[in-house]
Amino acid sequence: MSVALLLLIFYFVKRTGADQNLDLDYSVEFHPKRTTVSTTMDIEAPPRVVWNMLTDMSNYKLWLPWIHRIHVNNNDVDRWVHKHSLLKYNMEVGSRFQIQPFFGAPYNGCRFISIDPEKVLMIEMCFFPLNREVVTFTLTPYKNCVEVTYTSTNSSLLNFITASMFAWQGKDVLKNLREALPEIELDEEVSEAVAAAPQFVIDDNFINALVAKAYAEGPDILNGISDKVVRGKAKSGLVKAKRSGTPPEATPETQAAVNQFLSGGIAPSAVSAPAVPAVDVPENVLINQYVLKGLDGDMDIINAIDDRVFRSKVKSSLTKAKRTGERPEIPPDTPPLGGESVPVEPAAATTPPQATDEDTLINTYVANAMKGDEEAIAAIEDRILRAKVKSMLFKAKKRGGVPKVPDSTPQAEASVAKSAEAPADDSPDAIIDQSVQAALNGNMDLINGINDRVLRSKAKSALVKAKRSQN
Repeated sequence: MSVALLLLIFYFVKRTGADQNLDLDYSVEFHPKRTTVSTTMDIEAPPRVVWNMLTDMSNYKLWLPWIHRIHVNNNDVDRWVHKHSLLKYNMEVGSRFQIQPFFGAPYNGCRFISIDPEKVLMIEMCFFPLNREVVTFTLTPYKNCVEVTYTSTNSSLLNFITASMFAWQGKDVLKNLREALPEIELDEEVSEAVAAAPQFVIDDNFINALVAKAYAEGPDILNGISDKVVRGKAKSGLVKAKRSGTPPEATPETQAAVNQFLSGGIAPSAVSAPAVPAVDVPENVLINQYVLKGLDGDMDIINAIDDRVFRSKVKSSLTKAKRTGERPEIPPDTPPLGGESVPVEPAAATTPPQATDEDTLINTYVANAMKGDEEAIAAIEDRILRAKVKSMLFKAKKRGGVPKVPDSTPQAEASVAKSAEAPADDSPDAIIDQSVQAALNGNMDLINGINDRVLRSKAKSALVKAKRSQN
């Protein structure tokens, strides 16, 4: 048994690490007492068609692996030929049935736990003896597709079997389901009517009207929007509106257009918005923009990315940023997401605040950053000062207060000129020496503010040696 268990774990790790499929969003959470696997796919079919396939037990063996045959017992029938017929089977919560995973294997008992038509189907499955798992299919309808989520949770002693079977064939369950669906032909008249209908002008006013309507009537109305970009922007704006406590303002004309857009009607006549010139942004800068949105709590705009490969890169970078606690920097002239490049005033972005002493200068930087001007901190050339400002900014955000800065701060032109003529030594040894001296005096902000992990660990090691030498 031990050898078999080791071989099974080795096979599971090998299969999980190979054949990565970026067309699916799937995840595996393996714990000693519980294993949860999940995968999601958009299926271009009406919810009714997908639900009929999920509840048609005679087709389970076509798309659900590990089911060779299904056996039911109908007790409330008069004729013997209907005793084991699926046509007379009453599918309801608590109904039991049996499955045979492969030819010659014993039948295992299963039962339905929850049935919410065209929304949720939850089944307790027993694909192998002594191994029970809860399989859940969740349907989220949109205008032109259905988002189907397949989740399996196993809390038995043999829960690792669920992860192994998922790595083998389980993550392809939704692919098999989509291929087993019947072909659906759209009505040509409906298609021509949709093509002939004028397009809506999707601009900031339209998004604000969508957010205001969702703020007043609930976020469920946004799920009917087929365009993922529009849906993501609307959900992102709704999160910001709920956070601020006030919905955005919208004109009556835009509200009428939103009502007709959500109801599938024809758009009112409107002046087309000027075309926004396309701006080529490097991929790494674009990823950093999405990561900043994710760090601010706006995950809807990331989930609305159509390119799944690019979305996986953004989520991977976001995970690294959360793990390190560092916010990526983007060039000051980078256009916002989905917007036009806005020229930045050089003086406003590069002119640092001037003050009489270092503490007032740090407080000035922090106060400006709390008001939204964090680019000035990134423009500080002195690494030591920049580390102090970032450390003080982190403390200010944690306390929730803005440091006080005198209204009339005399400018210290001499100190600024001095810093421009003799810049601080940026060598690693100098940074370590300055950080260690400051830490010996009781100021750990310089060491904690070093962005480079290797350099920060060297500084902490040098601090330990310095404290030992003093003792």
